Amino acid sequence: MKINHFLNLHINFCTCRFLITWFLLTFSACLIYAIVVFGSLVNRKILPTNNVPKTIPYITVPSEYDVFLEFFGSSSLINKTYTGSLQMTFEAKDLTQRLFFHRGPDIRILNITLEDSNGTKSTPSAGAYDKNTDVQAYIPISNLTKETTYKLEIGFEGTIGENPNGPLDLPYTSENNENKHSMVFGHSTTASSGLRFLMPCLDSQDFPALFNFNIRHPPDFRVISNFVGNVQQSPLYTTTIFNATFQTFSSSIVLALIDMNLTSQSIKQEDIMINKYFRKNVINTVSTDRVLQFMASKTSNIGKLDVLCLPQLSTINQAGISFLNEEDVQRENFDLGINNFKN
Repeated sequence: MKINHFLNLHINFCTCRFLITWFLLTFSACLIYAIVVFGSLVNRKILPTNNVPKTIPYITVPSEYDVFLEFFGSSSLINKTYTGSLQMTFEAKDLTQRLFFHRGPDIRILNITLEDSNGTKSTPSAGAYDKNTDVQAYIPISNLTKETTYKLEIGFEGTIGENPNGPLDLPYTSENNENKHSMVFGHSTTASSGLRFLMPCLDSQDFPALFNFNIRHPPDFRVISNFVGNVQQSPLYTTTIFNATFQTFSSSIVLALIDMNLTSQSIKQEDIMINKYFRKNVINTVSTDRVLQFMASKTSNIGKLDVLCLPQLSTINQAGISFLNEEDVQRENFDLGINNFKN
C-alpha cells in the first residue's frame, strides 16, 4: 500500500516537473519571438534586408534633383576627395516599404533624410547593398503612401580617379609648360547609366529627370556641363550653377573642371554658341563643322555647346557639351589642311 502511494506521488511529481519545464520553454520561445518582432518594428535592420532587386522597380519615380558638389585643391593639384549633397523629389507610384537607389562603390553616404508631403522628416535605416548592381536599399520608418510626393536628402562623399567610370583626374602640360589638372566626368551616348559613380541617384533609362547642379570650386577653375552655367564669385571660392531646362537621362550628365587659362574660342553658328577649350601650342583650332556634325541633337534646345579638347580624353558627345581627344583632333586637322603644331 505504501509502495503504491509512493509511486503515485512520484508520477505526479514527474508530471508537474514536465509541465513546468514545458511552460518555461514555451514562455521563453514566445518572449524571444516577441522581442524579435518588436525590434523589427523599431529597427528594420534586425530583419533580413538582403532582398535587393537587380533592377530598381518603377515605384519611386524622381522628377528633379537639386545637387550641390564641392571640389577642393587647384588646377595645379586636385584634391582627390569631393563632398556633395542632393535633394531628390520623387513620387511613390505604389505603397512600398523600401527605398532603392544606385551608388557607385566609391560613393559614401554620410547622412540621409526623408521628408513627406506634410514636411515631416525622418531618417531611414540603411539596408543591404549589392556591389554587383550598385543598388542600395534603405528602409523608411513608415511605408510610403501611393501617389504621394516625397523629398529624399542625401549627404555624400566621393573620390576622384578611383574608378574609370567615375570622375577622373586628367593631368597635362599647359601652354606655359606648367603641370595642370582637369577633372572630367561623362559617358558616351551608348551608355545606359553612369551618374551613380558621381552621386547617388536612380541611374537608369527608366528614370529621366531634371538635374540641377550647384558646384563650388576653386577660383582658378572653369566649370562646364550640359546646360548654361551661371558663375557667382566670392573671395574664397567660385560657384557655378547649372539649371536644367528639360529632363535628361542620368547617363547624359557631363561635367568638367578646367584651368581658367586654357585657350578658349567662341563662335555662334546655327543659333548655337560654341565655346572651344584647347591647348593653343598643340592645335590651332577645333573644326566648327566637325563639332556641329557630331554634336548631340538636343544641343539645339540648349543653345550652347562647350567643347573640351585635351590629351587622354575620351570622345563624348552629349547635349550641350562635347569631349574631344586631342590626338584625334590633330589627325582630323591634318586631313582638313589645318596646321596643328605651334611648338
